[in-house]
Amino acid sequence: MQFDNFEETTTSPLLKNTDANVPNEEYAIPAWDELSRMYDAKWLQEKEKFHEHLKENFRNLVSNYRSGKQVIFELTDHMYSKYYEQAFRELFADTGYQATIGDVERLVQGGKKSKKLYVTLPNCFSS
Repeated sequence: MQFDNFEETTTSPLLKNTDANVPNEEYAIPAWDELSRMYDAKWLQEKEKFHEHLKENFRNLVSNYRSGKQVIFELTDHMYSKYYEQAFRELFADTGYQATIGDVERLVQGGKKSKKLYVTLPNCFSS
């Protein structure tokens, strides 16, 4: 359940002159508000991708008739976890599902950190 969240494709006119070969005098420093809006827009795109990924994982859990506390996603340390944690909580707010975030765990390979995102599903008696 990994999520490759950062694509290095920026088409913003604010960043068009970031090439190291472009002289500094040709680079215009954007206003704070412009840069802030660009960053916010990028996060909204990433958040939408993340929500779509969570919805797909939720659909897979439900289609397999899972019940109880289930891992719906695993955040890794390369993700901005506080933003993704907030987006996770937003998606499940007012749905009736218990959405919880696990403790930080160390992955065996490479010593990287991760956090599991859980959703609790109702009991299923079809098995």
